[in-house]
Amino acid sequence: MKYLFQNGALEVGARSLSLGSEELHVEPQVFDLILYLVENRSRVVGKDELIARVWKGRIVSDATIASRINAARKALGDDGRRQSFIATHSRQGFKFVGDVTIEGDTSGRPALAVLPFLLTNGEGASEHLARGLAEQLAASLGQAGWFDVCDTTASFASALAGLAPKDVAARLKVGYLVLGTLHATAEHLRLDLRLISSDASRQMWSGRFDAPRGDIFGLQDSMAEIILGEVEPRLRSVELQRSEARHGNLTAFDHYLRAQDLLRVMDLPSMRAACIELDKAISAYPSYGAAYGMRAWIATLLLPQGQRVDPRVELQRSRMAVTEGAFDCDALAMGGYALGYFDRHPDTGIDYVRRALAINPSSARAHDHLAWLLLYTGRSAEALEHFDRALTLCPIDEFSFRMRTGRAFALLYQRDFEGAVRDGYRAHAVAPEYSVCHRVLAASLAHIGREKESRRIAKELLTLNPGLTIARFARDTRFEGPKDRELLFQGLKMAGLR
Repeated sequence: MKYLFQNGALEVGARSLSLGSEELHVEPQVFDLILYLVENRSRVVGKDELIARVWKGRIVSDATIASRINAARKALGDDGRRQSFIATHSRQGFKFVGDVTIEGDTSGRPALAVLPFLLTNGEGASEHLARGLAEQLAASLGQAGWFDVCDTTASFASALAGLAPKDVAARLKVGYLVLGTLHATAEHLRLDLRLISSDASRQMWSGRFDAPRGDIFGLQDSMAEIILGEVEPRLRSVELQRSEARHGNLTAFDHYLRAQDLLRVMDLPSMRAACIELDKAISAYPSYGAAYGMRAWIATLLLPQGQRVDPRVELQRSRMAVTEGAFDCDALAMGGYALGYFDRHPDTGIDYVRRALAINPSSARAHDHLAWLLLYTGRSAEALEHFDRALTLCPIDEFSFRMRTGRAFALLYQRDFEGAVRDGYRAHAVAPEYSVCHRVLAASLAHIGREKESRRIAKELLTLNPGLTIARFARDTRFEGPKDRELLFQGLKMAGLR
């Protein structure tokens, strides 16, 4: 991918900037700054967004940003007076104003195919079993919803026989292939699976499944659970890396992935930048249920940070998510959670999240959203089951710190204060600016007499959310159980919150 402007060229893959025939040396951060402004040249980019995307959420001063802007202008042959390429918009941000053309293209929604499984023992009677397992796997992967799974009648076509994997991928127009090898005896089944990229240059995952011959359904169930629990998040990660290398005319899915990546930090600049990415996704695809759901879900995260949110707008987004994404697990899970949150009737949202789990029972995030809604209604024991299920299904999920935080609340309400502290600290280590975690951690530490630690965590909480008081928290929180609320607020009061 290359951007051309006047006598300059910005080449993304090579990370090079040239003016005329001369290639210029620019610092990596300055290159990233120019690239991000060029990519988003249709609008003014605010400082918070630049901090989230270029500085990856690290705290930087206005002087540092100004210094990098000046360096970027100098590299482009521009300056603060002419502003021929980078214009400053007072109190708003910066905008790339040069004329740009693009060489190269972008790809959109990912797709994969499950190829016929290879029989290692040549037992003809097992051919139907190999085909059935492959078809079942394709159906399981299709439950994820955010990527396309090639029709098995196409991936099993005789015209593909004998072709190399990369040629099969090219013929089917898919980015990923699932290959399997089945060894079947009269008593036992062993299935080895691999997920590879379309050019067969990269193996992204492999797994082995064993079962007695008579337990074919158990083999199918375990295969589906592992595939959706481990492979699906890996696909998201790879797609995000590919999206980061694509610039210019990004797809709605690219913006959705970038928003999801930004949320791993869980600080305010990242959340705001994620909202911008989701607004772009919705603008490009107005029926994008999952994007509406994530946008509303972010609003539920902004409220505990002391940010102003319009519940009416978020309710509308939540309803768009569950309507437009009626068969999309992510849309139903996030939209349903936000609906229960802003409607202040968790059971309304619970119905939609349960529907998401009916579509994809192996969705760790849907189990997480359901657990939080159950927690709000005072059903901490049932919530704990779903938090545990989420962590079992996908321990590598980048949002596992939120699952750990929820689990800490559930343990607090079960009076397991030591367990709540353990989970609270595990979540805090991964996401130190996720202020929801500070609340349960401070309260749990106070209940076991670790006063010094509880006050330190409470102080961090007030740094993240200045002006927070128990009265304000009591007004805004969604926890409904009277005994749960009393236990939480008592702990926070002992930790020094007033």
